[in-house]
Amino acid sequence: MSNGLVSLILAATTHPSSDGVLTGRMLALLAMGICVLAVWTFFRLLRPGKFFLSDTPGRSNSLHILHIFAVYIAHMVVGWLALLVIAFWQGVELVSGEPAPMTVSLPATGVRLVVLIVGVMVVASMTFSGGVRRGLGFSSRRWLIDTGRAIVGFLAILPLCIAALMLMKYLVDRGILPIDLTEHPALGFVRQASTAWVVVVFVVVAVLAPIGEELFFRGLVQSLLRKHLGGPWPAILATSVIFAAVHVPIYKDMPALFLLSVALGYNYERTGRLLSPILMHAIFNAAMLWHVLG
Repeated sequence: MSNGLVSLILAATTHPSSDGVLTGRMLALLAMGICVLAVWTFFRLLRPGKFFLSDTPGRSNSLHILHIFAVYIAHMVVGWLALLVIAFWQGVELVSGEPAPMTVSLPATGVRLVVLIVGVMVVASMTFSGGVRRGLGFSSRRWLIDTGRAIVGFLAILPLCIAALMLMKYLVDRGILPIDLTEHPALGFVRQASTAWVVVVFVVVAVLAPIGEELFFRGLVQSLLRKHLGGPWPAILATSVIFAAVHVPIYKDMPALFLLSVALGYNYERTGRLLSPILMHAIFNAAMLWHVLG
């Protein structure tokens, strides 16, 4: 997935170069998030069935693990080929063992995500009994409700994600966890990029990545795991472990990514539609990017 971009955005939130100080805008979001999380927790305690997802129907499908691998491998291979083509077109020499320049990797990531989106749609149309819209849930038929859920979900999970990032930084700073906290090389690029490149970053991070990753992880992976694990919560947790694990070796971001994925998976199971987790993911990425650029 677009792991490097997501991780660079999360890294900037608590990176030592900022002396651990969050901007006033981020602190305001955190304050709202804490209030929303408290209210959400109160209502879930009153109606625990909604938290345990006891009344959420499954999504009938004939998915197989080979479908997942086929989509994943296809988008990785096309992304790698796009990287080579773009590097050749720009006259950039790729060095083995070193990351490609962002001017090469960004458009290649965009191509890779488009292939991921198309691949999931093709597989879903063949394997879900209700097709892409009714089966997979890739529909905007209740867009207003789903937008509201996305905003509430973003605000509720933000304090937990920031707390996880702060905890990891604390453990690393005190030598408890031997994890590298050096600045991601892409952070310098984003901070100094031209307006055109900032737009490219925004499109890739806040538009294509949420659509592609939610279609793949929630739509395909979580649906497959729910069918075999026998319930929504085992599928949500297992999918979230996978979602965090694909960000290796950026270990410090993995707890926050796990929590974000749990919230995204919960939203998918509560609604049966992908629009809410897609919008929530997009808002989260856009907010983190806003923080970096600020």
